[in-house]
Amino acid sequence: MGDWLLNAARQLKLTKASLNVLQASFNPTELNILPLTLNAKTLKGIIDKELVANGFDIDFITEANIEFQFPDPKIYRTTIYCFPYLIDKDGRRYDSGRLIAEGLEPNFDPFDEVNICPTKRKATIIDKIKNLFG
Repeated sequence: MGDWLLNAARQLKLTKASLNVLQASFNPTELNILPLTLNAKTLKGIIDKELVANGFDIDFITEANIEFQFPDPKIYRTTIYCFPYLIDKDGRRYDSGRLIAEGLEPNFDPFDEVNICPTKRKATIIDKIKNLFG
């Protein structure tokens, strides 16, 4: 998910973004691309499992967000700063502080349909020949 977020943010020239974990939605909305939202949808389930495992009701957390900062790409090409926080039903806020994530994949276009759904790419002449013979 980090590489998709990093590449999308770099292409959109963003310095900041955020994720509403409980709704699996990004701000700015241009980041709501399928690979990011699919991964984001799994995060609420992780929170719910942790709450239950630690004796809390699943409605104990009312807000879960991650604020992202993308430093100057000329200096920190692959770095993402993450600032996650939770708010419980009593209004208490839980901050973990800054987490640093690094992109690992080579640069790619996260908005290109070929990258989002590789099976939808057009067949090349080589693909057609391969299918013809075997």
